[in-house]
Amino acid sequence: MAKKYKIGLALSGGGMRGVAHLGVLRVMEELGLHPDIISGVSSGAIVGSLYADGQSIDQIKDFFLHASILKGVTLNMPKHGGLANTKGYKKYLETHLRAKTFEELRIPLIVNAAEIIYGQNEYFSSGNLVDAVVASASVPILFNPKRIDGKLYVDGGIFCNLPAEILRDDCELVIGVHVNPIVPLPKNTSPGLKNVAERVFHLAVNGNTIHEKSFCDLVIDMTKNKSVGMFENSKAEEIYKMGYDTALKAFEEFDFEKYGLPKLL
Repeated sequence: MAKKYKIGLALSGGGMRGVAHLGVLRVMEELGLHPDIISGVSSGAIVGSLYADGQSIDQIKDFFLHASILKGVTLNMPKHGGLANTKGYKKYLETHLRAKTFEELRIPLIVNAAEIIYGQNEYFSSGNLVDAVVASASVPILFNPKRIDGKLYVDGGIFCNLPAEILRDDCELVIGVHVNPIVPLPKNTSPGLKNVAERVFHLAVNGNTIHEKSFCDLVIDMTKNKSVGMFENSKAEEIYKMGYDTALKAFEEFDFEKYGLPKLL
């Protein structure tokens, strides 16, 4: 029996490395591959929401080039659960998203976030869009947890940094894009609180991707991704090109005919 969707696209988190998702999407568009449903976490949720909203790849790239995730973030006392709050960033994201709810998106979207009261991964696919995306990208310690319906959420990468399993039952073909490889830090990296918190989080979230990759028919893995800080947008063009080149090679080697699609390259 045919499944509900032909192509499902899972986008991992990875801070500014998420710009590589745009390179992958560019190749897909050039090949005539269009995701019927998208799942995303953290920066993958940001890219996924903007793309599902009908934004062009150039518009989304401009979003990352000219506004890091720290735009609009203000410092607060640690008693609130993080070193900074994201109210300003939430407002900034709202100005770029035409859709206010998941139901208004042009492409179905699933976003996951980590609920920290009961300690579990949760998926959002209806209701308030921006709240879910902000929750999914709220890196713990650095940002305040996001409160939704009485629950507290932080970055979904804690439990699932490549939401592929959620797509498996409904999709003929699941493509996973993982942009967050572990690479050595530069020797001159400052041991400041922000850098340490970012690094610990980065190391922690990578373990759960092995399980999720097993639900993908194709994994596009940015294994050569250079060390880029979660909030560093100076190398955005370089990361975008890496995503494009890696995706092009992966698609050249993939047997699309096995999934009822024409040979594309």
